[in-house]
Amino acid sequence: MPEDRRVTIRDVARKAGVSVTTVSRVLNGNGAGHMRPETEARVLAAIEALDYVPIRVAQRLRKQKTRVVAILLPDISNPFFSLLARGVGSVAFEEGYSTLICDSNHSVEKESRYLEILLAEQVEGIIFISVGQPNRDGLKRLLRRGIDVVVADRSVRGLPSVEADNKSGSYQLTRHLLQKGYHDIAYIAGPPEVSTASDRLSGFSAAIENAGLKPAAVLYGNFTYKSGYECAQEILRSSRVDAIMAANDLMAIGAIRAAEELGLNVPRDIGVTGFDHISLLEFVQPRLTTVHIPAYEMGKKAMKLFIQRGKGRVSKKKILLETKLIYGDSC
Repeated sequence: MPEDRRVTIRDVARKAGVSVTTVSRVLNGNGAGHMRPETEARVLAAIEALDYVPIRVAQRLRKQKTRVVAILLPDISNPFFSLLARGVGSVAFEEGYSTLICDSNHSVEKESRYLEILLAEQVEGIIFISVGQPNRDGLKRLLRRGIDVVVADRSVRGLPSVEADNKSGSYQLTRHLLQKGYHDIAYIAGPPEVSTASDRLSGFSAAIENAGLKPAAVLYGNFTYKSGYECAQEILRSSRVDAIMAANDLMAIGAIRAAEELGLNVPRDIGVTGFDHISLLEFVQPRLTTVHIPAYEMGKKAMKLFIQRGKGRVSKKKILLETKLIYGDSC
């Protein structure tokens, strides 16, 4: 069945191989005396497998507005995500909502567990920033319970989202490096299963290909300082490069540290660029050339989109925010 269709009593009956009346009797607690125990067990198993919520229960849950919205994000220590969360919180406060921050700390298992907890807590909605490939089963259970989900800084098929034009931003940044004379450019990407990371890598690859070149190297980090540092070490020790592009600022800062430890000067010996334009860059030398992503505005728009959906004003929608090249001294 389509992923966004609510499971009905007929679906349960079909899966259990019984009539709708039989399912209704089980739901009303009248199974005993009207059917064999194994039939009732089969119906209960179908209800659990399909995660079926009777209409009257779903209606009751929708009426019980908790005014609590969870922000499920990968890393609260990353200034980009903390700023995005502040944007969500600013609109939430104005509209009388409370926010609950859930930090999955780059763990798919922890993220899935949070989805289960939030389902049990009956939050009114979730602003969701996935660690990697989203847990579609967990998301479907939330939607069937009437819990709205808005995706931020990611793209998840079938769900409303607010994200930046990452491919365009990465393309323009790569073009900037090429125009400055860099040709042996290595790239530190984010997790390939994350849409943000794949879009940024796609923009880089398109610009390199259009210039008739090939990447000097492509390695994959996880958007952390440590992964940028480790990837840059490997690149600088095994490849001939004149620039390193990182898929976010934290990995770029790690790359600068790795270059300096090897006795390389940025930008004299090697250029480095980032992506996001986080506040931490104020304290980084040299000033990092990067791409500005409006994280605070992204958070605000995600929360506004959630509120609009709750009022029935919009259906599935994707909001794409513009990026801006920020010129520094690192290339």
